[in-house]
Amino acid sequence: MVKKLTPDEIKKITHGIPRTRYPWALETYYSRRIRTLVSGWHSIAKDFITRLINPQVKGGSQILTDDNDDHSDDIAAAIAILIAAINNSDSDAFLSSMVMSYVHSVDTFSYKNIQAQTSHVGLTAIEHNSTIDDYTKMKIKENVSLIKSMRSDFTERLEKTIYQSINDGGGVGSIAKALTKTTQMTNNHAALIANDQTGKILGQLDGYRAQRAGASKYIWQSMEDARVRPKHQALDGTIQIYEDPDGGDNGMLPGEPIRCRCVALPIFDL
Repeated sequence: MVKKLTPDEIKKITHGIPRTRYPWALETYYSRRIRTLVSGWHSIAKDFITRLINPQVKGGSQILTDDNDDHSDDIAAAIAILIAAINNSDSDAFLSSMVMSYVHSVDTFSYKNIQAQTSHVGLTAIEHNSTIDDYTKMKIKENVSLIKSMRSDFTERLEKTIYQSINDGGGVGSIAKALTKTTQMTNNHAALIANDQTGKILGQLDGYRAQRAGASKYIWQSMEDARVRPKHQALDGTIQIYEDPDGGDNGMLPGEPIRCRCVALPIFDL
């Protein structure tokens, strides 16, 4: 079992460098920005449901009919229009701009993290190079894709629950509840993306910058609160090797596992 270091031992082995910080404010900011998108999707869906779908549905399961006309095609057409409106509500350019601001902010936060630590021991952190620039571009594309995938999940789940609500006899009221539930689930997904991506981006950028500054090892730091998973509680305060495929959490750096806010405190080889 890997030995846990005491605070005094950590201070000695790291030469008293500042603790690695986690960007809580940036995670919160990103979560709010994504949830603002979800709110827009909700508003579009509510408007189309009110104007185009509800008039076709009775209070129960039956679809309104006039002269034995079947309105199921009208509902299908309304849902198709609703989905198209939501998918077209946020352009790729808008999403890229939103995500770019977030990713670059985490990048800057990482640089300040490592710069504060390296300067303490007379070293210098890399602010930018082609590797970092390529990485941030890749993360921007990945996050745009994550948001678009979440949007598709929202519309697919909503379509399914609208039909289910009608067929199960819930009618207009059930459709409204289905929209609320779908929105809540998507908001939870937004929070997951913000948490997961913040930890991953910070952990990978911090790790790269620390290694380029001369660190080959680090100390795993958890948030030390009730939300820390048992495995990361056990890793807290232990020395790990950056490139060890068997180290850390199954070879992953702090922040890389899903929903992880742990960070790495680098040990610079002086």
